[in-house]
Amino acid sequence: MDRSKQYANWASGILGFAAPTYFAWTIYQTGVPQNVATWGMTVLLDALGLFLVIRGGNKLPLLQIAWLSAACLILIAILAGRSPWHWGIVESASLVLCFIAVVLWLTLSAEIAIFAFVIAFIVATVPLIVDYWHTPQSSTTWLWLVTIVSCALSIYGAKKQDVAHTAVPWGAIALNSFIAFLCVR
Repeated sequence: MDRSKQYANWASGILGFAAPTYFAWTIYQTGVPQNVATWGMTVLLDALGLFLVIRGGNKLPLLQIAWLSAACLILIAILAGRSPWHWGIVESASLVLCFIAVVLWLTLSAEIAIFAFVIAFIVATVPLIVDYWHTPQSSTTWLWLVTIVSCALSIYGAKKQDVAHTAVPWGAIALNSFIAFLCVR
């Protein structure tokens, strides 16, 4: 792998950790409400996603490592900052669909299962999307845009242009683009 791709991969990991970690700090400091259910499922899915991409052949998944670490910090900030906790129909449906996707994911091959992971990750974000639909939070737009950039760097810096190395960042680009749109609409 050439140097520019190595730098891009490392930059994706650094951005993928730094931006959400700063977001966690701002959540804790300002009390910007976030959906506890979404971020709790995000921690679980990031852990499973890290395992899956490693199993699929990605030996240096810096973006996924960064996301898992940062998601844990975000969840801690939400819980420590006493963000409002609510569990309703949207959260329940999201959890059921995530569970189904994870079961399918764990019973399939790693490469095929990565697509189930991307679906599970999108489904886990539905409660946050619903919250942003009702109450756009333009102050968080930067997080979603930086995540898109970190995903693009990860794709560029990937050792291979295959499912294990690029499917998760491509799915995240689509999801984060939609969330960024919701923030500014």
